[in-house]
Amino acid sequence: MVETATEPTLFEGMAKTSLQRAFEQFDAENPAVWIEFRDSALRLIEAGRRHYGAKSIMETIRFHRDVRRNAEGFKINNNFTAYYARKFMDLYPEHEGFFETRAVRREQSDEQD
Repeated sequence: MVETATEPTLFEGMAKTSLQRAFEQFDAENPAVWIEFRDSALRLIEAGRRHYGAKSIMETIRFHRDVRRNAEGFKINNNFTAYYARKFMDLYPEHEGFFETRAVRREQSDEQD
């Protein structure tokens, strides 16, 4: 299932940092990464897991792309993992807490309030 363009953005109403903008651009340009992340999390939940590490899912995605698909040069910024975890819990609030998240350290936004 492909996400529609009418979804609210994860950071709606907040001044965006450069990392947030980079994540949103990567996410928009690589929708298959989100689909694989979401589907992996949902399979884990279906298998009975109550908590899981988002980094483990991201490393599995890297493995699939590097080895099975021979996607040479494919890169996912490690800092995007937390944004995928938050996106998942934002879109699936019934699974809030599945991923452990920490408070985001705010880098100075390029936007003025």
